[in-house]
Amino acid sequence: MNDRKYRPNIVGPLILISAGVLLLLNQAGRLPWSMWSTLWRFWPVILILIGLEVLIGVSRSTALYIAGLIIAVVVLASVVVFAIYVGEQPVSSRPAADTETVVESMHDADRGQIKLSFGLGTLEVGALTDSPNFVEGRIEYSRHSRQVEKLFRVRDGQAKFSLEARSQSIPFWTSGDIGEHWKLEFTTRIPLELEVAAGAGKVQMDLSKLKVTQLDVKGGAGQTSITFPAAAGSTTASVSSGVGQISVQIPDNVGAKIHVSKALAAVHVEGSRFVRSGDEYVSTNYQTAENKLELEIQAAVGTIIIR
Repeated sequence: MNDRKYRPNIVGPLILISAGVLLLLNQAGRLPWSMWSTLWRFWPVILILIGLEVLIGVSRSTALYIAGLIIAVVVLASVVVFAIYVGEQPVSSRPAADTETVVESMHDADRGQIKLSFGLGTLEVGALTDSPNFVEGRIEYSRHSRQVEKLFRVRDGQAKFSLEARSQSIPFWTSGDIGEHWKLEFTTRIPLELEVAAGAGKVQMDLSKLKVTQLDVKGGAGQTSITFPAAAGSTTASVSSGVGQISVQIPDNVGAKIHVSKALAAVHVEGSRFVRSGDEYVSTNYQTAENKLELEIQAAVGTIIIR
């Protein structure tokens, strides 16, 4: 007869509690979303805690179970406290030598394809105002950054533009501003396909004046805010995030159909414009609107806000 006492798992609940505390502080404005760019570096701690739980699981010792629980709590609490401490530190200004200007002309392009592979920090995407260029922007590097890999070419009327972050390894104990800041503005004159892969931090995209017909945003941890195009005709979009907040704003003149897939994420829909049917939200003007949006949102842990 097996007389081993049942002992509940400790790693999963503790990780969820820790993530919940940090997300609550983010939502309350007590912590910046950029602190996730610090927290992600501690992912090996999860493997350590899983190994600890395995050792506890094969033992019948109550004392070992209690000791393991204490160790797990102390380790996770230390990581959370460190992330909070770093998140509250003021951001130091970067020297001008760590700034790169991005400018590419339109040539004869009548459509564009954009791919942004962003690591840590803040990414801002917006629209150019009365400019003949395809893209204008600025990249502010951190002390751990290497120069981005950039590609731009125009062939058969299609402009292809890509930026890929390349960062050096970052010590665990490093505090302060470790992320980059990309601010990019694109032409409003031609249709665009936009793909964004972000690691951790803040992604802010104001696409209201752009003609984005296809959008794919994949985020790791942090805050993702997107204002969708107001006059792009038909837009198909996918937005996903591991941990953090996804906030989407749909212009009033755009008819939207939004499908939400979530694990432990809460969904908040502002106003009475969207009608819910299961995991799908449809705007009241979807059938009659000249401009339409088909949006898929996937989130594991955090909050989804639909405006």
